[in-house]
Amino acid sequence: MSGSSKPKKAGLFLVLLLAVFAISDTIWAGGLEDARRRGKLLAGVRTESPPFGYLDSSGTPQGFDVEIAKILAKALFDDDEQRLELVPVTPGSRIPFLYSNWIDVIIATTSITDDRRKVLEFSNPYFNSGSLLLVRDDSPVKGVEDLKGKNVGVLESTIQEQDIRESAPEARVTRFAKFDEALQSLKDRKVDALCEDDLIVMRLAGQNPGLRTAGQPFRQRPYAIAVRKGDVQFVNWINAQLEKAKKDGRYEKLVRQYLGEAGEGMIKP
Repeated sequence: MSGSSKPKKAGLFLVLLLAVFAISDTIWAGGLEDARRRGKLLAGVRTESPPFGYLDSSGTPQGFDVEIAKILAKALFDDDEQRLELVPVTPGSRIPFLYSNWIDVIIATTSITDDRRKVLEFSNPYFNSGSLLLVRDDSPVKGVEDLKGKNVGVLESTIQEQDIRESAPEARVTRFAKFDEALQSLKDRKVDALCEDDLIVMRLAGQNPGLRTAGQPFRQRPYAIAVRKGDVQFVNWINAQLEKAKKDGRYEKLVRQYLGEAGEGMIKP
């Protein structure tokens, strides 16, 4: 667990990137060509955020974002999805991984924010998500308005920390590096609530007896695919592939398979 007194590594990484931009004309670009030369697309996906990314019983990544990565790999390599390498990332590691060239693209429930736009190029949005609270069944918390003096868990480098500080400024925030640590802390009564993306929280509530959602989603923002700042060619290509998948029905099929009724609130690519 990462306590609220510890620095946010990814936040510091963003600061360092901005400093580099300020003192040089360097623009990172060329992820599409990197993948072509390598003969493999390296996609960063989350593995603890069903239905977007999770591990099945054999330890293989599955989920909506994983399928989007397969669509891109098949388009890039003549329908050969085997030329895709899925790299597990966390909210805190996804941007550092991208700038370390360990991945070419982030497909990992990444919300579009002004701060992230300073270091990332975003595709067209593909899902509209809001923050939502997960609490124990016996909790008195019914929504964000009840968080005064409460300890709320969030994942490092997610938008939820900002959301809680803005929507419930008198709450105490505890950051976690890993989602399973945050969830266990809630179950063990070390935090009073956990704040994450709404669809993820709804799935967790359904899969974990003794836990429930509290209130309604708030601070809604869209998800998008992200590449390095300045890599407009890659973003344009991604948008074209998303549009093709929308037109031929592949996208809607994934929506029904992984998102169900929640897909009705999607932002279409």
